[in-house]
Order: sequence, then C-alpha cells, then structure tokens
Amino acid sequence: MRKYLKILITTFYVILFVACSKVTTSVVTAHRGGAGIAPENTMAAMKKALELGAGFSELDVQETSDGVLILLHDSTLERTAGVDLNIWEMPYDSLVSYEVGSWFAPEFAGEPIPKLADVMDAVKGKMKLNIELKMNGHEKFLIEKVIDLINEKDFRSECIITSFDLSAIKKVRQLDKDLKVGYIFSKYPEDEDVFTADVDLLSVKYKLVDEEFIRKAHANNKAVHIWTVNDPEMMKKFIDWGVNSIITDYPDKLLDLL
Repeated sequence: MRKYLKILITTFYVILFVACSKVTTSVVTAHRGGAGIAPENTMAAMKKALELGAGFSELDVQETSDGVLILLHDSTLERTAGVDLNIWEMPYDSLVSYEVGSWFAPEFAGEPIPKLADVMDAVKGKMKLNIELKMNGHEKFLIEKVIDLINEKDFRSECIITSFDLSAIKKVRQLDKDLKVGYIFSKYPEDEDVFTADVDLLSVKYKLVDEEFIRKAHANNKAVHIWTVNDPEMMKKFIDWGVNSIITDYPDKLLDLL
C-alpha cells in the first residue's frame, strides 16, 4: 500500500511540474522576436527568443508585390533598412540586397528580411508563433496565403493569427473556423463588444487591462495577451492577475522573473 501511495504522490508532482512548465513558457511572448535584444522581425531575433525559452514569438507579416510572405512591421523599409520603399511595390528578389540588422547593432549587420516560411521551419516544434497580419491597404491575398502556408507547413497547432483589423480576423474565421485567432486593440472599438466577439483571444495594450478585464475575458472563454510590457514589476502584477501571455521586448527579463 505504501509503495503504491509513493508512486501516486510522485506521479502527482511530475504532472504538476509539467503543467507549471507549460504555463511558464506560454506566458512569454517575444515581441517581434524580442525587439529589445535583437533586430525586430529577423531570423536572429527568432533564434534568440527560441534559445531563451520563450513559449511564443510575435511577428508581423506582409506580402511582397509577387506574393511572398515576409516579416516586416512598417509599410516601408526606411526605419530598418534605410530606404524609403513601399513593401507592396517590391518583388521578393529585390529585397535580398537589403539588410535590416545594422540599424540595431553592428554585430547584426547583413541580417536579411526573412520569409515567414523559413521562420516556421526554424521554430517548428520548439516555439509557437503569434502571426500578426499587417493590413497596409495594398494586400492582395495575404490572409489566404498565410492560411495556405500554415496548412502546408502543418503548423495549425503551433500558431495563432492576430490583427488590428477585425474584418481580417473575421475572414480568417470564415475561411478556416478551426484556426485560433485574436483581435488586437489599444482602445475599445465603438461598434464591437470585444468580450463576445468571435475570437479566441484578446491582444490588448496593457493600459486597458486590469484584474476585472481578465476575469471578464476568461468568463467569455477568451485568453488575454497584453502588450508591450517591459517592466518586471508590471509583469509580476499581470501574472498574479492570471494573464495568459505577456508580449515583451525583453523575454529574458520575463523568463528570469518566472
């Protein structure tokens, strides 16, 4: 009897440890791969987030003129590559000559603009992705191509799709009701109740979120991801409130806290 009781107790603690480990890593979302520790939306940033042990990496996806899915936050290359060119007017082959690392630090010089497909290959089975659709007003088949790539790479269980554009998220839901989707916002929309919207998660500017917000979202079966939190004391407060994930430029700080 004692032997079996000992086995049961050991099993309980193993299950508890595994469960807590999963919660810990899923809380950490590296913003653009960790924009405070590596050049944003680059393979270097994604690999750094992976090495640190982040559960998620958030990234921004846009479409080149020839339909290739790339990582880029801004609509032009001016800030990260030093050239004022619109991404929707450029085929992918013309982007190869530009690097987006040296603006951040000299050791990242030569860092190329990555394809979403290559990032998926690099992190699959190791870190999940929060794929933000950047709707710049010139996209042609961005939504369809992202869904197709997710299916092609067998990545359905390893990502969520988010956007500030709720109509884009509704289209994702219409095309594939089983993909997890989230609505990003920094202020409450006037024509939508975010707590009853047909989404799986709310990705919210941290200033809007308090304990009551999280309670209400959870009561409506919605996870809460908050952005962008870089202060450890603030991180701790949101963890205590039960937030599902913290999007941060410094995943190392959050991991150290956890």
